[in-house]
Amino acid sequence: MYLGHWHRVPNFSRVRLLAGLAVLALLAACLDIPSTPKPENTVSHVSVYVVQEGKADSSFLKIHPGSSATLRAEIDPMYLESKLQFGWYRDTLMGEESSYTIPPRTSWRSIPNKLVVTDREGNSVSVNFSVTVNSPPKFSQEFHPAQGDTLFGTKSTAFTFSWKAEDNEDAILDYALELDTTRYSVGALEKIQQSGLEPGTHLFRVIVRDSQGDLDSLPLVKFYVVDTLEALK
Repeated sequence: MYLGHWHRVPNFSRVRLLAGLAVLALLAACLDIPSTPKPENTVSHVSVYVVQEGKADSSFLKIHPGSSATLRAEIDPMYLESKLQFGWYRDTLMGEESSYTIPPRTSWRSIPNKLVVTDREGNSVSVNFSVTVNSPPKFSQEFHPAQGDTLFGTKSTAFTFSWKAEDNEDAILDYALELDTTRYSVGALEKIQQSGLEPGTHLFRVIVRDSQGDLDSLPLVKFYVVDTLEALK
């Protein structure tokens, strides 16, 4: 009886020990399961914008080649930026900060076109983008009438207005002529004939736009019309 009783005690103890180990294993497994990310620690939006000469552009990502520019990653919420890794790519890794500096006169082929943002757990998101390098058009100083010119004629005289602008990227530009209080869209024309001008003082200027929307303008030119018929009287 004693031996039999002695043997039954260890069997009962082993059952309790195994049950205890099972509970511990279950708890350990629960601890290994990643907790649900807290909403406040989740990046909701990643975008890229460019800053040049103090101006930010997020819509067209357009820069002028004459001065340096900076690509910047915009993280929402912003306070998570310090917890993330950044990679600027064009075929290969080009930079690893939250911003990337583009030196002056850099070809578009040497500018990143993808940003990869990675968190501490290895999760990543990529943003593809394209930076446009564009020089604005520029007027030459050859235009007519010149500042202070006097034109002789009548209201039926067709006076010549001419101008010229150049652009490194565009062979054809779009012009608008402002004559006194009226604006005329003249397309690619660089010379027009205009009649109907009363004797007296007049103002004109021309505005040019390239294919990327960059502009230049002639200064406001003041000229005078003298009616030759009145002068003969």
